[in-house]
Amino acid sequence: MLLWLVGYAAPGHSKQTPERWQPWHHSALFSVAYQKRAAHPLKIRVTGKWRGVSAKSVINLLNDTERVPLWVKHVSSVTILSRPAPNQTRVLTHFDLPWPLSKRDMITHACLLQVSTTSYVLKIRSVAAHPSEPSVIRIEPVTVQWSLTERDNAVEIDYRISADIQGDAPQWFTDKVALRNMRASFKALHELLQAYPANTQPWAMTPGNTCPFE
Repeated sequence: MLLWLVGYAAPGHSKQTPERWQPWHHSALFSVAYQKRAAHPLKIRVTGKWRGVSAKSVINLLNDTERVPLWVKHVSSVTILSRPAPNQTRVLTHFDLPWPLSKRDMITHACLLQVSTTSYVLKIRSVAAHPSEPSVIRIEPVTVQWSLTERDNAVEIDYRISADIQGDAPQWFTDKVALRNMRASFKALHELLQAYPANTQPWAMTPGNTCPFE
């Protein structure tokens, strides 16, 4: 399952102070923005409205482990480790990142919540688990959130992620790669959704109302 390191982004949300995002890319399909603070991983946000696409089709494609490498940049393999509940899954993802970055992996716990009859939130967090293989660096912490709202025969997407890829790669380089990967991955995701099975398929994760983490 899923998703993820198309880049390196995050949900942080403040009720007191509106978040300020720096625009980086805008097209008819989606927009990419980011936040950057010294000594913190880059936060990236992607927003868009995709016509003819449902929340279920997005969730099902995110959980399609065979297709993840087709749209998430530099993913080499995705393995479902367990399904703690119908609306949860634990996943091991391996990445072959471009030079000078070495191989990475991450273990994440995902939880799908149904907010209303037309709105869903997929939360993903890194979890402490068995150690990485030799020469493979563990990406952590990871915080991802997909907010999907169906309206007017379209799905509105608000995606945010924050991940520390660890290692000693220059921050300016990893930030640059993250943003470019994000743009390429969401473009590929939209293209795959155009040919993905319609809502006749069951949910890959059954939306629930509880989550083991915030």
